[in-house]
Formats: sequence, structure tokens, C-alpha cells
Amino acid sequence: MKAGFAWLVALVFFNGGSVLAQQANPEAYAKTLEGPERVARMQVARVVEALGIKPGNRVADIGSGSGLFTRPMARAAGPAGVAYAVDIDAGLLKVVERSAREANIENIRTVLAATDDPKLPEPVDVALICDALHHIGNQGPYIKTLNKYVKPGGRVAVIDFSERWPAGHESMRFTTAQLDGWMKDAGFSREASYDWLDNSFFIVYRKSGPSLQAQDPGH
Repeated sequence: MKAGFAWLVALVFFNGGSVLAQQANPEAYAKTLEGPERVARMQVARVVEALGIKPGNRVADIGSGSGLFTRPMARAAGPAGVAYAVDIDAGLLKVVERSAREANIENIRTVLAATDDPKLPEPVDVALICDALHHIGNQGPYIKTLNKYVKPGGRVAVIDFSERWPAGHESMRFTTAQLDGWMKDAGFSREASYDWLDNSFFIVYRKSGPSLQAQDPGH
């Protein structure tokens, strides 16, 4: 099975379900992604605060799903900034657009990605990959491709399962040591790690280059 197609097939729900169900009813899947139990477990506000997004920043939520993280990231970036919701599922991107309208958030832009390329229209200051990297069939090359979409000194934050992986995910498991290797090979170094998410690691990497503080936010 080709790696890209493997990722598409692997977009199974960690709460149970199937790719076909997601494609047939993205609204129902969005409700699963934003269910009270998952929202509480992911500590969305605390995660976004830890990302240190500045007004005017360009940010990306890669594997955005329903936009659970995209919306608060967009608020943190403010009117002068942009938050890109990146996903390979056009139906879910429509959910993001609707939820942004309902929340009166005007700086969210959706990006229909390829399985091997996030296809961002410009480099970003911060990219978040939450519960999505294990779905990618060939993480090393993907992260190397992601490098060109991150500004010098920009950051990539990865959240994924740490111990108890959902049933059906056995072939998708990876370790933080593997992640560190992929990121190092792609030009990123580990900057911070947080251990307060239940059954998830949360690691932030920085791309080599001048710090974000030395940049004009949004440029």
C-alpha cells in the first residue's frame, strides 16, 4: 500500500468509527471530535496558551478536523493574523468554515491539503499537529516538506498518544524518540515538552533561524 494512500485509509477515529463514516457525515464526526470528554482531555485553552501565539502571527492547525484548536489559535493571532485550518477532508473544512462564521471569527482560512504536503499558502510562525501525525504514512519526509512552510525561528508543536493507543492503531504507533529523530532530520530542535495532557505527549520544536521575537509578527 502506498504511504499517502495509507494515511488516507488510516484516518480512523480514535473514538471508534471509520473513514467512510467520516467522509459520509463530517458533521457527525465533528461532534465526536468536539465531544465533552475529548475537549476536557485535550485542555484546549491551556495548549493554545502554551503555544505562545502572538497577535499578527500566521499559524496552522494541521489535521484540523472540526477546528477545535483552529478557533482559539485564530483568536490568539488576532485580526492582524491568520489561522490556517489544514485537512485532507473537504467536508471537515466546510465544518470549520461554518463554525468560524458562527463564532464570528474572520481570520480562519481553510486549506485542502495533500496526504504528503500541507500546501500552506505562506510560511507560518506556529504549526500544531494534534492527534494527526500518526495518521501520516511516512512522517519523516512529511516533516521535511513541512519545514518549508515554517518561518525561520518558527515552531512546530506535536500532540499525540503517549501510552494507551486506541484499538486499531497498532501499526501507527511511534515514540517520542522517533519523533525527535524526524524533527532533527528536518531541521527542528526540541524546545519544550509538557506532561499535563492525559495519555498524550505535547512537544514543541523550533526551526533553526532567528527567534520569533526578532521578527515582525505576520511578516
